[in-house]
Parts: sequence; C-alpha cells; structure tokens
Amino acid sequence: MSNISNLGDAYNWSVAKIAEAFGLNRGTVKKRLLEANTPIADTVRGNPVYALKDVGPVLFGVSQPGDIDDIQNPDKMGPKDRKDWYQSENERIKLEASLKQLLPASDAHREMALLVKGISQVLETWPDKLERDRGWIPAQIAEAQDAVDEMREMLAVEVVTIEEEEDGE
Repeated sequence: MSNISNLGDAYNWSVAKIAEAFGLNRGTVKKRLLEANTPIADTVRGNPVYALKDVGPVLFGVSQPGDIDDIQNPDKMGPKDRKDWYQSENERIKLEASLKQLLPASDAHREMALLVKGISQVLETWPDKLERDRGWIPAQIAEAQDAVDEMREMLAVEVVTIEEEEDGE
C-alpha cells in the first residue's frame, strides 16, 4: 500500500492505478486523458498523476455533472443504450400498471366523465332545492343559477382544454 502523507494525494492517481481500478487498458486510459487535455495534478517519482474528479468524466463520457438531462435523453444515446432505456421504461410502465399506480387513458377519461357528470347533476338541482327547502325568493334563485351556470361553464372549458392538450401530444 502506498504511503499517503497528504489526504488530497489519495485522490491523485497514476495512469496505471486508474487503469487497474477501472479494469481498463493503460493505453486506453492514457489516450483518453491526452485527448481530453486532462490537467496533471502532480508528479510522483517522475510519473504524472491525475485528480480523480478530472479523470471520471473523461473516462466515462460525462462532460459535466450538469449534463444529466443529456445522459437520460434517449435521442442522444447510442443504439444499445437507447434500446435498453426503452426496455426499462416499458418494464417500469408494466410495474406501475400492475401496482395500480398507472391506468389507461380510457379509464381516466371515464372516471373524469363520471366525476363531471356527478358535479353537474348537483349543480343543476341545487337552485331548485334552495327554492323548495330553504324558501329562497326568485331573485336569490336567479343569482344562484348564474353562479351554477358559471361553474358549469368553467368545468366545460377545463374539460375541452384537457382534451385539446391530450390530442396535441
């Protein structure tokens, strides 16, 4: 085991040590480090050592930690990675469906329709109940009917907006 006098030196490795740790050929490691113009962190016994924080992105193809969206974008993946990504997404969707965390769009539409229908029926009969059970006068009933009509119109606009968004996708 090497003697490390400075804790920062623990993260500065030679090409041979990097190659051994990651199971790569020394020539491949050296080539990638030179191609990426990776800065030499220090020199130990005449050999350059590189900071692992600089080596990782060079060896494994991540240019910056902020590129996570690029890594997970199937349009920017190689064919094998893209195939693996789509297979994993299909498996995730099947799992979520079996756990009842995901349901078909037709079921969601049916549930939404039942919900809107129930709300509409309550709104439709509400002014009549107020007149019959609470003794509201016609002016109050007309005001309640205007509020009900406004709510029903808002519901209709939202349903149409959702349908248009789904058709656009």
